[in-house]
Amino acid sequence: MLLPGTQMHLVTFLFVCIEIVIFSYLLIYRLARPDDKSAYLNIILIFLLIVYNVTGGLLPDENLPGSYYLQTSIAYATGFVTPCYFPYYVYHAFRLEKMKFHAYKGVFIFLIAPYVIFVILFVSSGNLEAAKNLLIIPTAYALWVIITLIKAVRYKYKNSFETKGAKEEMAVSFISLTPWVSLPVIDFYNLGQAVEATTTNTGFLLLLALQLKQHIRMVKSEHQRLIDSEEKLSRWNEKLQEEVDKRTREIERLSAEERIFESCKQYQLTAREREIASLICRGSSYKQIADSLFIAERTVTKHVQNIFDKVKVSNKLELLNKLGVVPTN
Repeated sequence: MLLPGTQMHLVTFLFVCIEIVIFSYLLIYRLARPDDKSAYLNIILIFLLIVYNVTGGLLPDENLPGSYYLQTSIAYATGFVTPCYFPYYVYHAFRLEKMKFHAYKGVFIFLIAPYVIFVILFVSSGNLEAAKNLLIIPTAYALWVIITLIKAVRYKYKNSFETKGAKEEMAVSFISLTPWVSLPVIDFYNLGQAVEATTTNTGFLLLLALQLKQHIRMVKSEHQRLIDSEEKLSRWNEKLQEEVDKRTREIERLSAEERIFESCKQYQLTAREREIASLICRGSSYKQIADSLFIAERTVTKHVQNIFDKVKVSNKLELLNKLGVVPTN
């Protein structure tokens, strides 16, 4: 069933609509996260699929501008270019190092070059069926890419397919690549636009879904690490504040002792009297002073009386004021 007034099948149109929605979301996400390189890769992938579906669905059409040869060449161009992006995409999105040759060299030799020859042969001979014989080259090349893909995934996961990630990448990569291997077969037997659009788009959309799944997992992991870092930082700040408070109290204590020492020198207290005055300023009782200095409590009392006489006070509070421990009003 075709879209009214066009050569585009409704299945192809449905895929275009879905991909336009995904494309719009990825653009918004890209604007929000310009540092995220995976969004850029996904945008290109979806854009190529949209262009492939639109050109493959609408062209050739005698009601549209351009010659039959031009329209057919454009339609086949997107069929060659979109698979070219597959090695580049998996190389960067899934970090498959073994795909580097195909990402930067292989596609130009075995896909772009055959397409140029295809166009020359088609235009010069006017025989599309004869030009289609060149599709054997990208088909054979796709088989080579599959073999390299197995090696790339195996290398990434250190020769083990036991992990869930390795199985997912291998399965989805095969699903996304296999339709492009079978595309010449679909085209040769004229299985129709709906079959072609379903097989090719489903594979690449699954590949996109896997990449997005891994990206979401990575973002969640980064978010959790950020939360853990914030908790550690919060605990570190608390410990730091405790240490600062401790050091502050220590400095205040030392400052108070210095003031007491200077005041004791001013009132010409003896070494023992200064010692007892300092303990009084710390809040020690006569008995505690006696125990700490290993002297009798009555001896402490006698020293305290001498201190009072020298400083000219009559009680502890006045002594604290005079020694600068309690600020005077």
